[in-house]
Amino acid sequence: MNNIENKLDPNWITGFTDAEGCFSIRFTQNKQHKIGWYILPVFIINLHIRDKNILKGMKSFFGCGTIYYYKNKQVISYAVSDINNINKIIIPHFERYPLITQKFGDYVLWKNIIELMNEKRHLNKEGLKKIVNLKASLNRGLTKKLEICFPYTIKVKKPIASLSKNMDYNWIAGFFTGDGCFFIDILKSKSNKIGYTVTLRIIIGQHSKDEFLINSLINTFKCGYVYKNPTINYVIFIVAKFKDLYHNIIPFFNQHKIEGIKLLDFKDFCKAAELINKKAHLTKEGLKEIQEIKSRMNKARYLSL
Repeated sequence: MNNIENKLDPNWITGFTDAEGCFSIRFTQNKQHKIGWYILPVFIINLHIRDKNILKGMKSFFGCGTIYYYKNKQVISYAVSDINNINKIIIPHFERYPLITQKFGDYVLWKNIIELMNEKRHLNKEGLKKIVNLKASLNRGLTKKLEICFPYTIKVKKPIASLSKNMDYNWIAGFFTGDGCFFIDILKSKSNKIGYTVTLRIIIGQHSKDEFLINSLINTFKCGYVYKNPTINYVIFIVAKFKDLYHNIIPFFNQHKIEGIKLLDFKDFCKAAELINKKAHLTKEGLKEIQEIKSRMNKARYLSL
């Protein structure tokens, strides 16, 4: 695996955070505190341990934070919880390179809480109430325990992200590293002499709140379409035409890099595309090679590590 430390683009960092990051406020009851609660702001990203190099790269980029390994779990976390580092490093980064999914709203609420903490407002009842109101709209809202402890909470309206007409290409590479998928589909087919048809596709999905962003990928890549799943409020950008994948998608990600283990999936995807471009998928030998490529991608790669 390539060492990606010290080379991550700042827009890539934001794109990956839009996909995988979390802005959290942790509440812990503590009798030693006059107000009865200890409040800890955390910027955190949790990944499979196979992608530890991405988190090492992020730690190197920010120059702060801690990487946590969990015993008996295939999970690794990068977290920044020191409020001085949050104020001096994390917040300035996301002010300069803004989030563009609806995670932006969580970031703004999180930042507002930290601003109250900077003013020591979390140390009095009035300030604590304001923080709880903000937290009620942050991520998944209040825990059951906090709902019981703060029964008169009034949710604050979550800010909405604005999307510029031209998304930064490194942001897209970071976003796809987090949420994108590269697939090879091999299906039986009576119409093909070999007995099978081979197709490629890429997908990336988000909650329907980010439908405008997902739709904008069509303009960025000049190809693809969007599928809406109303039952789960989900929208998916899909590219499945071979010429679009070969001439638009693959050159894009060769220039604007996917990182981590998913880079191996992309490289295998490219190998399959070259075989298809040479019509090798129409031969038994070529089909077997593509089947072998497919067998080690995505979930199979997870299980082999």
